[in-house]
Amino acid sequence: MQSVIANFKKTAGKMEEPKKMTSAIAETTTGITISTPKRKSWVLIIFFSLITLQFTNGIIQSLFFANDLPTIERIVIFILSVIVVYFTLKGLLWQLKGIKEISLNEESLKLSKLSPLWTRTRTYKLSEIKNIDIKDESVSEGPTAMLQLLNITDKIKITFSYGYETITAISGIEHTEAIELKDIIKNKIGLS
Repeated sequence: MQSVIANFKKTAGKMEEPKKMTSAIAETTTGITISTPKRKSWVLIIFFSLITLQFTNGIIQSLFFANDLPTIERIVIFILSVIVVYFTLKGLLWQLKGIKEISLNEESLKLSKLSPLWTRTRTYKLSEIKNIDIKDESVSEGPTAMLQLLNITDKIKITFSYGYETITAISGIEHTEAIELKDIIKNKIGLS
């Protein structure tokens, strides 16, 4: 009992440390890069891991232990299992190591999704970018609220208008960080 009280006294006087920004900002001579790690959803990580293990077992079974099946069925099981394992590994690695990156220079804005298995980059002309906003899609009830609670979907997003399309630039961050990143992007683009 005394150790519990002594431990409480030790922690009672400590100040809370302010949370650091999730995103990393790097300025170069040609522009600025904002890197934001993907917010992890442990539900999706567990789900993708289980599916990957099951279908990896399907690959092993079709190669070594399904001698009683016709060859064509073994080939079909093998091909389908490899396809499923590829896509579940892609999702799993995105959850574990995914990074969203914005690169701004004098002419363009590049949005990249970086993952160990794949990378997707889209480039936009700075002169066509309008209306940089923060979208708060928080909900308190319903299926979307459950998805947000499990970090499957993001509540706060920084978006911009490009022609007649709304593009999501960054998501998975806190509102305070979104305000700061929005200001950095607006200043770099030259929007007021």
